[in-house]
Amino acid sequence: MILDKLSYKAIVDNLYDGLYIVSKERIIRYWNKAAEKISGFSAAEVIGKTCSDRILTHVDDESNDMCGGLCPLVMTANSGQTCEAELFLHHKQGHRVPVLVRTTPLTDENDAIIGVI
Repeated sequence: MILDKLSYKAIVDNLYDGLYIVSKERIIRYWNKAAEKISGFSAAEVIGKTCSDRILTHVDDESNDMCGGLCPLVMTANSGQTCEAELFLHHKQGHRVPVLVRTTPLTDENDAIIGVI
């Protein structure tokens, strides 16, 4: 069975896990339906925004702000290595949601990092 681009999009759109893609500049380029459900933010509200817009405001279990040097997205973009962390995100309605964040580099055909999933 050969999957085309639309089939992959349908699969990713309908995962139970939240998935979003950011460019190397940390601009949100894709936000699936599960990410909408988990965070309360629609794709229209976040696509084109950056992590520095403080939408999800990830913190660890000691309330350390992860948006600086501890950010799994930044670590993956810089190292090319997958990263995993148990964090809390800020839900649109104001409460914290515990999440397991797993980041993976997104590369082009020359294996250059162009973003993070």
